Amino acid sequence: MALTPDEILEHEFTKKGSKAYIASEVDEFLDRVNSDYESVLNERSRLMQENAALQAKVDELESKRDQVNQSILIAQEAADRLKAETDTEVKKKLTHAQESATKIIDDARVKASQEAENLAQENLDLVAEQNQLREEVESFKDSFLQLLDEQRTLLENDALASAVHRLPLGKATEERAAKVVEPLHMADEQEADSEEENTEVVDESESAPLVEEVQATTNNHVEGPVVVFPDAEETK
Repeated sequence: MALTPDEILEHEFTKKGSKAYIASEVDEFLDRVNSDYESVLNERSRLMQENAALQAKVDELESKRDQVNQSILIAQEAADRLKAETDTEVKKKLTHAQESATKIIDDARVKASQEAENLAQENLDLVAEQNQLREEVESFKDSFLQLLDEQRTLLENDALASAVHRLPLGKATEERAAKVVEPLHMADEQEADSEEENTEVVDESESAPLVEEVQATTNNHVEGPVVVFPDAEETK
């Protein structure tokens, strides 16, 4: 059992003979021991109280530290989870952006290729159309020139026929002249229908007597015009 200050103060020693302690000195010493021991006990009690208070604070801090550590752990886990989710989302967005960019580039390339093909085809069509127009122009020019030649021939034939009709010919001569003029009228009708056909050719053996007869008749009629028939040729 621990010794208390009161026990020190009230303790009495057994006195024997002359060698016994002087009571006053013993009492004085005990008083001093009691005072010092009491101070030590008070200090000890104070320190124990402070220690208890400090321990309580330590326990509180330990609890807070655990809470802080738990919070830090939770925050770290949340941060890691958020980072992972963010990385995943960023990767998704990056992948989507890359896919979109690739699609845009591919679409642009396909569109450009299609437009190039369309332009090339349009160019070919324009060249073909230009060639066709050139051919049509050449054909029209040839047809027009041919038409001019045919009209000129028709005009010449009409003038010739008119001159023959104005001649004072006999009946036989008129019949033979009709044989010459009739193919010319047939050629006129065929040219009007825009068809190319061969006309009849008057043999020189037949036209020569007619020319001679026309010349002979002309000699008998001074006022009539003199007509010289050219050699008959194929009319188109």
